[in-house]
Amino acid sequence: MQFGFGLFGAWWFSLIYIIFAYGLWFLFPKFVQIRFSRTPKIKNVSIVYKYVYLILLISSIFILFKINIFFYIGTLLYISGLIIYISAIFFFSINEIDLIVNTGIYGYSRHPVYLGFFIMWLGVAVCTLNIVVLVLILILGFLSYKIALLEEQQCVKKYGNDYLEYQRNVNFIFGKTLIK
Repeated sequence: MQFGFGLFGAWWFSLIYIIFAYGLWFLFPKFVQIRFSRTPKIKNVSIVYKYVYLILLISSIFILFKINIFFYIGTLLYISGLIIYISAIFFFSINEIDLIVNTGIYGYSRHPVYLGFFIMWLGVAVCTLNIVVLVLILILGFLSYKIALLEEQQCVKKYGNDYLEYQRNVNFIFGKTLIK
């Protein structure tokens, strides 16, 4: 675990994430509009989430990595998470407003945005072997889980039995439900 600033820094991962995450928002403005209008307003959780996320992005500027086996494993995880994240935004954006999104990656995960984000940053933690990144991503994962549970409650209220059926068919994090 090294700190500093240089070419071999985790800031590359943050830069790539920011370009894709916020760049996709410009390509898919419907995602942003719907996503933020549907996200439950959980004052304390949301505030903590934003600060931990900001600390993660800022700390990545000063975290270095070495080219070794962990770099390759972490990069593979990061790219996998980024693909899940991009797929989630794409499939969310191409669906009609006020319908349950259950196509594409949403046919395998009810919360692929959170899943992709977690896998990306877990990859950065592996790549850098940095305990700070690992602790921050575990905190964000826990907070994402709490937010997702509240989103699920809102979806059950809004969509009723259709969403309950979706919950029976698609796992919370990833995978098709085998037993119904």
